[in-house]
Amino acid sequence: MRIGLVVDHPKRDLPGAVMLGYQLARRGVAVTLVPMYEQAVDVPRLGLDALVVNYARPVNLDLMRSFAKAGLALYVLDTEGGVLAEKGGNSPPAMAAHIKDSGYADVLAGYFFWGNRLHDAFLAAGTMPPEHLHLTGCPRFDFAAPRWRALLDGEPRGYLLVNANFPLVNSRFTGKPGGEREAMVRAGWDGAYVDRFIADLKQVFANYLAEIDRLAAARPDRTILVRPHPFESEEVYRNALARHANVLIDGTGSVLDRIRNAAAVVHLNCGTAVESVLLGKLPLQLEYLNTPITAGHAALPARVSRKVASFDELLGAIDHIERETETFDFARVHAADIEAFFHLNDGQAAERVADVLTRATTSRRPYVSLLATVKGTRAKPSLGQVVKGAASAALGSAVTERLRSQFNPARRDKRIEPIFVRTLLQRIATHDRANPSQFAARRAHCATTGLPLASIAIEHTK
Repeated sequence: MRIGLVVDHPKRDLPGAVMLGYQLARRGVAVTLVPMYEQAVDVPRLGLDALVVNYARPVNLDLMRSFAKAGLALYVLDTEGGVLAEKGGNSPPAMAAHIKDSGYADVLAGYFFWGNRLHDAFLAAGTMPPEHLHLTGCPRFDFAAPRWRALLDGEPRGYLLVNANFPLVNSRFTGKPGGEREAMVRAGWDGAYVDRFIADLKQVFANYLAEIDRLAAARPDRTILVRPHPFESEEVYRNALARHANVLIDGTGSVLDRIRNAAAVVHLNCGTAVESVLLGKLPLQLEYLNTPITAGHAALPARVSRKVASFDELLGAIDHIERETETFDFARVHAADIEAFFHLNDGQAAERVADVLTRATTSRRPYVSLLATVKGTRAKPSLGQVVKGAASAALGSAVTERLRSQFNPARRDKRIEPIFVRTLLQRIATHDRANPSQFAARRAHCATTGLPLASIAIEHTK
């Protein structure tokens, strides 16, 4: 049995994909990690039986239809799915309706859910047959559970971690004006609401920068690590906070590592408040900077945090961080607000996903088609898709991906390196008391031409 896992943003999603790959490999499955930008040219060359994709959005529906028509069993394990809105495009009812009405329900073999809130919405809407809906949790959060937490960078450093969440108004990647607005409207948000939300968010972002500047000045002896969202520009933060010797701007590495090593986490409406609770670190929400619109857009991060109502209250909480952490009821917050969206913090999400895939997937005629690669696996490919597909077929996507990433930072950030996968895979095996030498990761190769691909094959030898 051969299963592919599409990886969206490696910094955020790759560890969870490797964890899932490990659990599948232990069950005798040949696993391939497929970079999202290369799935249209790599998947037709891997001989897969099933593919787990990172989302089900309108932008990739035609591609998914082509995969399904070729005989692949398709599953969705969302890249983003925990912090859901009460209303709008990513509310549970809207997401359930989208899958039911868009045509996705007709091509999917299964859907994995982070938590029961979205799972129950799919059930209530009759989106797909109940046996195709699987409540598992998300493998990337397995590392926050006590069972796997030792795999994180465990050396405490005691800095104050400031997490940011403003990619809509501080995008790292330049695009056409209004592109962010268009994306939200396409996802189901009302245009007038989006305009109000972005206007408020711009002001809130300016105020957030000003408060971090005030905090750094008020507590010069406290080291502050500012971590922009992966899709944000770091330059804005560097310019705003350059005068402070106690501030470090650094978005590299795993956010779970950074949280585990922090004394506390400062944020505003950031989903990493959830990871903070999972890891037993106090999340401090700057509630006084919110507007009614930004507060209501995604309410979960605020609900799971210690809200501060003023700058002076923030300073007081930081000055007494040990006491504040001791009195914060992490278990109650998880039970009341997090479990419905993120399921159990037991470190077994990857195992649950792997069990479903190995039970439900059967070996079939391998999907291999060099013609599909040339066409970008589309029924009616654009000229650009044909050019990319032909180049990839001729040279191998390992080569074409490297060439394209030299000119496009977005693609550079989404490359997957075998050495990272191999190292983490063997660390997981060692921690799980398995033989690490039995697990390997290497470049996958085209089943037809033998050329190296951007995708990474995970192997388990007994």
